[in-house]
Amino acid sequence: MKQKLLFLALLAFAQPSFGQFGEYPPFTKWYQNPLGFQPLNLHTSAGIILPAVAAAACLLLTDKDTSIINKITWYDDFGMSWGYYGSETTVYQNNVGLLFHARKWLALGGEFTSYYVHDAVNNTWGFGLRPFVRFYPVHREKFRLYFESGAGIIAFVEKFPQPSGFFGDTRTGTHLNGSPKYGIGAEFNLNPALSLQVGVRHVHISNGNTWGAENNPGHDSNGFSVGMLWRPGR
Repeated sequence: MKQKLLFLALLAFAQPSFGQFGEYPPFTKWYQNPLGFQPLNLHTSAGIILPAVAAAACLLLTDKDTSIINKITWYDDFGMSWGYYGSETTVYQNNVGLLFHARKWLALGGEFTSYYVHDAVNNTWGFGLRPFVRFYPVHREKFRLYFESGAGIIAFVEKFPQPSGFFGDTRTGTHLNGSPKYGIGAEFNLNPALSLQVGVRHVHISNGNTWGAENNPGHDSNGFSVGMLWRPGR
């Protein structure tokens, strides 16, 4: 029974939250959004709620794992992503944070994130905080596959995005935006305390129409990340 309920919780986590935020940008390809859902609707509208509910259900419906000795992992990762509409912004991203391993196949994360965005009209920094959940469908002693999801707030020094003129879009973004986190990746143990992390992720930045659609051009890009994980006490 617990396994069935757990499956339903994960299934609910995977479903999109369709709603009020409009359509895809013109000419968006399936490989630009491989999940097949609008990133804005899928994760900005419920980027914290959906993974939090899924994680809570998993913790309630499964037994506590007493075999985990070192539950805290610190990490630092660097990523790049390339926008596929508007000004085709390049985003450089650095995330520093920790993972709390509640189960071998589930970790709760929190991070400080910094963005540098650059293109013909954008050139600014952003800083923020973001909680997230990381699930490990494959968990081996020296190798783990994961998918992750979460969302946080990021504040830019200058308003982002600036008007791109893409299909006549002259809107300007805002200083304060939401920034979801979702992607897939792998962790490889280098020694008992240190691991290498590589992954691919989608980056979405918008204010969720908080100040109206006329102030929310948004940004979407796909890219990669590379990082190191350190588990103290190992």
